[in-house]
Amino acid sequence: MAVVDLSETERLLWAAFPRGAWVDVRTGDAGCDDLASASSWGQGRVVRAEVIRSLLLGGGDAEPGHAPAVRLRGARVVGRLDLMGATTPYPLVCERCVFDEELRFVEASTKTVRIVESRLPALNGTRMRLDGILNMWRSEVAGVLRLDEARLTGQLCLREAVIGPSGGAEAVAASGLAVEGGAELAGLTARGSVVLDIASISGSLDLSRARISCPGGRALVLDRAVIGRFDGRNSVVTGAVRMHNTRVDASLVFAGATLDNPAGTALDAGGLSVGGGLFLNDGFASAGQVRLVGARLAANFTLSASVLSNPGAIALNFDRGAVGMVHGASLACEGQFTFVGARVSQDIDLRGARLVSPAGRPALVGERASVDGALILSEADAQGEIALRSIRVGQRVLLGDAKLANPGQVALRLSRAHVAGDVFCGGMTCTGTVRASGAVIGGQLGLDDARISDARGAALEAADLDADELSLRFAEPPAGLVDLRHARVRLLRDSPVRWPGSLSVDGLAYQVLEPRVPARDRLRWLALDPGGYQPQPYQQLASHYAAIGQPAQALQVMHESELIQRRAMTPFARAWSLLQDITVGYGYKPWRAMAWLVLLLVTGSLVYHFAPPPPFPSGSAAVPHFNSVIYTIDLLLPVVDLGQKHAFDPAGAEQWLSYLLIAAGWVLVTTVAAGAARVLSRR
Repeated sequence: MAVVDLSETERLLWAAFPRGAWVDVRTGDAGCDDLASASSWGQGRVVRAEVIRSLLLGGGDAEPGHAPAVRLRGARVVGRLDLMGATTPYPLVCERCVFDEELRFVEASTKTVRIVESRLPALNGTRMRLDGILNMWRSEVAGVLRLDEARLTGQLCLREAVIGPSGGAEAVAASGLAVEGGAELAGLTARGSVVLDIASISGSLDLSRARISCPGGRALVLDRAVIGRFDGRNSVVTGAVRMHNTRVDASLVFAGATLDNPAGTALDAGGLSVGGGLFLNDGFASAGQVRLVGARLAANFTLSASVLSNPGAIALNFDRGAVGMVHGASLACEGQFTFVGARVSQDIDLRGARLVSPAGRPALVGERASVDGALILSEADAQGEIALRSIRVGQRVLLGDAKLANPGQVALRLSRAHVAGDVFCGGMTCTGTVRASGAVIGGQLGLDDARISDARGAALEAADLDADELSLRFAEPPAGLVDLRHARVRLLRDSPVRWPGSLSVDGLAYQVLEPRVPARDRLRWLALDPGGYQPQPYQQLASHYAAIGQPAQALQVMHESELIQRRAMTPFARAWSLLQDITVGYGYKPWRAMAWLVLLLVTGSLVYHFAPPPPFPSGSAAVPHFNSVIYTIDLLLPVVDLGQKHAFDPAGAEQWLSYLLIAAGWVLVTTVAAGAARVLSRR
């Protein structure tokens, strides 16, 4: 291009190029900074795109000792700046300029391109190679900014830029983009999607304060991207954020951000890998599901004071994920929070969280999860089931002062859970059933001062529970059955004034029972079983009293057991049982047999003393001297012959008395033997 073909403004630019000097064409032009009125700017501010292209491709002369560059301020560039496939060693710097047509850098190799506070229809940098910085700070791109498979060895800056057509589907298309540095998109306004899938950004991707809007669509796409660090704090994204199988080497921050995609997925990050922590805290809010299935977080997952909303469905899905620690204090979650099969190497802290599930669905689901530290739900408020079936917790589960509500259904499910430490539910208010069937708890399952109501069946289901301690000192008697069948505990602690209305204890095994109350009170405790009489609970209670040195209390328990069994016998068996009770107390009160023997002995001795029976007729053997006491003893003892009962022949009433004494002797011997056998068989 000959110099004579250039306008005065273009001559100035041509002359300034060898030294890289600025050309500012705004001087003296009214409204010089109003880019919207660029069409009314005078000819003195117009520069043809072909002039800029010619300079960048070596059309101007270089000046020794200077770095040539195009530096233009306040100009209107007409025509298309087309560097498709070209190679330029010179920077392009434009400030407060307006471009009439799209800029094309397709497959170009360039130095720094800096177009700031400017307006342009679009920029196509597909597969471009840029050594330096692509800087579009505070510029407005009416169409699409395309950087698919572009390679930048310096930095990408779109800070406070406005990109995309109003209501458009696409704003930034940068699939496969590679940046050997950082990408600064802080304050970006994107009127359409920002696509950075398969991107590689070795430094930080800064999307703080960004505004990305693609309602109902994919607003921010980072699938399979590799990023050094991600900062999205205080950003607002309308539409889905996708980060499938994305890798972030340091932390991933969405603190204070708002992700809005109702009835869809707000954050879809299945397979995400983060070398540091994931921060969805400090006022973070999402409308739609936060999906982190299979995510791997090397450090913490922070949800403190965040608000997750996906009514009627899953609000947060961390199934099969892995993380160091979960911080979720004061979290508000409307929709299910699920971490099925997840692995947590430290604690899950959800103290003070509010969890609200859709009707009939659990609020918190951690089935088969593994938590090496503690699971903290103290002061949590859950509307829906806390489902922790088969969870493994290396330390404690804390539910102190929590409020759980799932009326008429299970509110807390710990079935087959394995907890190495304690499960503390002190002060918990539970509307619904607490289920811990088959759970293994290395420490204490404590329900002290807990309230369980509206269970509509079982208030506490703890059949087959295995725990070191079980404390049932409720704040008030639970409304519903307490099921402890076949549970195994070392120490069982309860409060007699707050026993439940129904209690199943068949098969319950314990070593220590507190408080120590008389057997008559514990018998009332056993009588609470709605299933009726079972022998094992009585044997267990008797063994307990025997073990603590109270054998009389143990005998009282076993005697009561026999009395209860008698009620279900046939009439004949009931009569025989009654006889055993009267005579020897089923072997547990042997003094009764002695009392009967003494009574019969005294009676017989007195009667026969005053009315001695005559000896048998003459011709018999020599008759011994009569002794009323020995004679009575001989009648009473059926297997002993003292030579008296066969030598004398009572008649009348004395004869009937002898028959009574003989029969009584046989009855006493038989019942004593039966009672002794019964006692020995239970030892």
